Amino acid sequence: MARIGIFIDALRGSIPLSSRERIAATIKELPDIAFCLQDEDLASAGGLERMARRLEKGDVERVVVIGGSPKCYESSFLKLGISASMNSYLFCVANVREMAISAETEGDGALEKIRATIMKAVRMASLLRPIEEDSLPLKPEALVLGGGIVGISISLELARSGIRVVLVEKGGHLGGRALDLRTFYNRPVEVRKWIDDKISEVTKTSNITVLTQAELRSLEGHLGRFQARFKRHDGTETDSSPSVIVVATGYSTRREVKGIYGHKRIISFSDVEKLLAEAKAAPLQWDGRNVETIAYLLDEVNQDIKVDSINAIKQSLALQETFQCQVAVLCKDVKVSSDGMERLYRTAREKGVLFFKYDEAPRLSIVDGRIRIDVKDTAAVRKEEQWLVSILSDLVVVSEAFVPAPETEHLNGILRLHLGNRGFLMEDNPQLLRIRSNRRGIFVAGGCRFPQEVSESLIEARAVAQEVVALLAKGAYPYDLAVAEVDPGKCAVCYTCPRLCPHSAITVEKYAERNIYSPPGAAGGITWGAARIDPAACYGCGICVAECPAKAITLRHLTDEQIYAQMGLTV
Repeated sequence: MARIGIFIDALRGSIPLSSRERIAATIKELPDIAFCLQDEDLASAGGLERMARRLEKGDVERVVVIGGSPKCYESSFLKLGISASMNSYLFCVANVREMAISAETEGDGALEKIRATIMKAVRMASLLRPIEEDSLPLKPEALVLGGGIVGISISLELARSGIRVVLVEKGGHLGGRALDLRTFYNRPVEVRKWIDDKISEVTKTSNITVLTQAELRSLEGHLGRFQARFKRHDGTETDSSPSVIVVATGYSTRREVKGIYGHKRIISFSDVEKLLAEAKAAPLQWDGRNVETIAYLLDEVNQDIKVDSINAIKQSLALQETFQCQVAVLCKDVKVSSDGMERLYRTAREKGVLFFKYDEAPRLSIVDGRIRIDVKDTAAVRKEEQWLVSILSDLVVVSEAFVPAPETEHLNGILRLHLGNRGFLMEDNPQLLRIRSNRRGIFVAGGCRFPQEVSESLIEARAVAQEVVALLAKGAYPYDLAVAEVDPGKCAVCYTCPRLCPHSAITVEKYAERNIYSPPGAAGGITWGAARIDPAACYGCGICVAECPAKAITLRHLTDEQIYAQMGLTV
């Protein structure tokens, strides 16, 4: 049995002296204990230094810390390290504070729980095995899917940092949906000129390769070893081997055209942008008739998306100031949570834009070629002051539903990312950073993740660029091998694990040399195709371990024996 060193942490008095004396008495009864020392705060820098000096003697092979929750020590022990002479995975924690002392008020009960907790920890320590680290070389190459403003911004940021970028756009030109805009709500520049300057910079940057009218056809490999293949519009195929991939393919819109919504005087936001861009002076005209009143009807779709509110207020100011149109905005809520939007909303009200709030959907009808809107205004706090309002408008601007881009589902099948309930990539992403995906080395930004205003998308673009630069800057990705591994002799190639792995870290390639194993004792060249787990892509979550019907997968840092030891059982 391995020699074990014991450290008792008083946790600045959280574990009383009487309990520490009982713990020391219990430890004296155990075999193979090299020493038992007490300290005040082992998770502190001073505590770590004292522990390191003691371990440098090299007379112990395992360490048990008796104190509080493992979370008190994990960040210090695993991140900062304890001693160069001992592997960081040869430490075990006995949480006597929460598991025993705090749980029991009577002395005898607490003592029994303390003894049981320490015995489990010592048994667990004897089963620990060192887990080494490895490193994956990373070349400074990135693939960016999507040539909109997000993809362009990310490509430029990466190129400035010395990273070679392949920028892929399925359309015939760069720019994306931002080209539909005339102006930004918070920038004093025209969208077209701003994007043209960005595109010009992309074409002049030597380490950015632009592929237009190209689509991703296949993707193999993991972080640092991706193998991507694209198909061009002329049928030719192009290969790329980036270290990381950024998805910025944007979103699409769908407009309701049934019934009265198909009337020529019910238009979309993009129609208004074109109208404002083409009109030179008042009066504004649509279909040969002057436009004096315009109503915006929001929140029938996209209730949790603020893009429509931003565009409605921005366009309303332009319509009132430049073309002297009377504008009314009907919505359930005015969404002003973007930078500067609250000030813009106040300005719109001061300029005469009318805002009406509703709970029940407004009714639309046609009166003398114009659109009449009947709505109950609920802006008043008291219900008796809420009245029915009728608005006769020359044009009604309605929201278009934001939907995933047509290629999103197909692209997701290739990338093996997670789709949200509405079909956007990584929309429901509570366990990872906003821009990270379920696969290490693949990042998501912009409208393909969730439709949002241009400024917010550009913030995401900068965040992605910083993540990629930080990842590739060192030229290698260090990782420890505390991951799942497959016993090829037990694997039945049932494909359960690759289907369940949330990070797509498991592959089964029967005819690939790296995934062919020879079962122990096999003769005559017999081979057995088995699942393979990429250690650099595995997060060590253990889902595959729990679901493997053949019990062929184990976690290196939490084996079956160690789990049974924690349960007080034997295999």
